[in-house]
Formats: sequence, structure tokens, C-alpha cells
Amino acid sequence: MTMKFSIGSFFLLATLSLLSPAIFAAPLAKVMVLDFQLNDMTDLPNAPEEVARVALLSATFRQKLADGGIELVPVAEQQKTQLSTYSATYLFDHTDVAAQLAEGSGADYVIVAVALKPTYLFVYPRVLVVDVKTKAVVLATYAQLESSWQDKNTTIHTAEILAKKVIEKFRQYLNIEAK
Repeated sequence: MTMKFSIGSFFLLATLSLLSPAIFAAPLAKVMVLDFQLNDMTDLPNAPEEVARVALLSATFRQKLADGGIELVPVAEQQKTQLSTYSATYLFDHTDVAAQLAEGSGADYVIVAVALKPTYLFVYPRVLVVDVKTKAVVLATYAQLESSWQDKNTTIHTAEILAKKVIEKFRQYLNIEAK
């Protein structure tokens, strides 16, 4: 039996073979990512510029996780309302409550993040990855962010570093080598 392929069929198969790993690859993990909460301990807490920097940190972190193969589970409005009742560090200090918040969302993990600002000179973005089922912290990591409010590149780079640490942890779990 002989199979005949047209040039169009060949290119279609070639294209599908290139795309199929990306299309059919399972996500590294299903994760609910909570925004970084600013824990500003300075004399001028929650300055608009610092709030904007933390928003950029959150958005970039989330995007880099998605780019790295993490499936992001959205935070529902009801959960956002509940989050607004907590202090900046409450979920960081009560990971069991964070895990309960993510139950029923489809997420296997929840990421709790706090940007600790003890002085005007730097911010410590801290991240906890919590297993929703076991309520155990599976990764605790941080970075030191030193820059002015106007230096967006440093904020973006810090978010990339933190996302890379999280992605590497999930790759270790799944025994996948980095590409």
C-alpha cells in the first residue's frame, strides 16, 4: 500500500509537528496567583508610586508564570472581596486560610505574595507556593528590589527572577528539564 502526500499535506504535517508540543503539552501546574500585597512600614505608607510598582510586579510575575507553562486559575470576585478584608500579611502568615480560599477553584496550588517595604531604600518581594490539598508550603522564596519608583526595568526583572524560581520548582516536581 502506497500513501501519496501532496506538498500541502506535507507542510501541514510539518507545521503540526512543530506546534503539537506547545498545543498538547500539559501545564506544569494549575495555580491561583494572588496579587502582591504591599506591607509598607515606612513613614509614608502606600505611596501611589509604590502601589503602582507593586501592581507592575504582580502583573509581570503572573505573565511570566503563564509564559513558563503555569496555568493561571482566575481569582473569582467573591474571593477578591474576601481578600480585601485581610491585612497585607494575613494570608502569608496563615497559609491554611490561603489554601482554603483556593479550594474549589480548580487550582492545585495558590501563590501568596507580599512586598515588604521596611525602608525607603528597598522592597523585599516574598512568595509562598501553597499546595491547596495538603495546605503545605512547597516553596518559599524572595528577592531584594532596590531601585527608585521610576525604574520599571528593575521591578520587571525582579518579577522575572521570582517567576523563574517558581517555574523551576514545578519542573523539579515533574522532573522536566528546563528548555
